[in-house]
Amino acid sequence: MLMLAVALAVAAPSPDSLVAPRKAYAACLKAFEMKSASDKMAADAYAEAVKTACPTELETFKAALIRFDTGMGTKRAVAEANAQRDVEDYWAESSDRFKDR
Repeated sequence: MLMLAVALAVAAPSPDSLVAPRKAYAACLKAFEMKSASDKMAADAYAEAVKTACPTELETFKAALIRFDTGMGTKRAVAEANAQRDVEDYWAESSDRFKDR
């Protein structure tokens, strides 16, 4: 029984697996904000454009979130919805920062 508990603890995904994809996506969004600001993009246009910015980093980040959640026992559909909500939070935060410039 103890061996099973140890094996399950070792097999659980590490939150550290989210750090690099999260930082990469955040950095890409920040660079997109800066470029959009220097291009004098309107705030409402930015709110839409941010959703298509950084596609590679976005997919890597979402995949890591989904992998982590499913590794913790969350059903895939719920994990995908959670990941989408997290990404939408990043878009909203980025849009808010952009408006505040």
